[in-house]
Amino acid sequence: MVSRVVLLFFGAFFAAHSHAQMADPGLPPSKALLLTGFAVNKPVQVQDIDNIAQGLPRAIARRLMRTGGYQVHTSPDLLSFEWQQDEPPTLLVRQLGNTYHSRYIVAGEVRNAGTKIDTNLFGLTQKRTRAIELDVRIFDARSGQLLVQQEFSRIVTGNVAIGREHVFDGAAFISTVYGKTIAEVADQVAELISTTVAAQQ
Repeated sequence: MVSRVVLLFFGAFFAAHSHAQMADPGLPPSKALLLTGFAVNKPVQVQDIDNIAQGLPRAIARRLMRTGGYQVHTSPDLLSFEWQQDEPPTLLVRQLGNTYHSRYIVAGEVRNAGTKIDTNLFGLTQKRTRAIELDVRIFDARSGQLLVQQEFSRIVTGNVAIGREHVFDGAAFISTVYGKTIAEVADQVAELISTTVAAQQ
């Protein structure tokens, strides 16, 4: 399989209404970052979740904005990664940074959100487990280079369905076992971003 980077357009990439969110317009450019939409490796696994591709980066953005220390932009466009591939061209990363006036680009992929069902010998009882596995990459938009790539993985047991009627990262969403786990992973990703940006200052 030829390695490639695919930029998927859900709207006009250079549109002025780029879904930008700003914590403080007065913050220096070194605190400005863009979260792109997250690619979903197996969409059939997340049919019970309200738009995880857009909901997850927005949830992470909200966590960063609550700190008051960042200028955060979000985009519906996906910087999508195959399982094995080279880093995206530095020109593409720089272009994204210039378009959204951001110093850092955060891209990700939901690698796995599958459910496993185990039964006992007689089939009388079942045990359901569900994974959430993310791949997150943080780029320096000034140089176009990859700063950090990290995987996040959790497994939960029990009633692991969420329901599309629950708004992503909302109270009802987080009240579910799986939704609470996704929220905790979003906390971890936000912490990774904060640590990475702080290390560049």
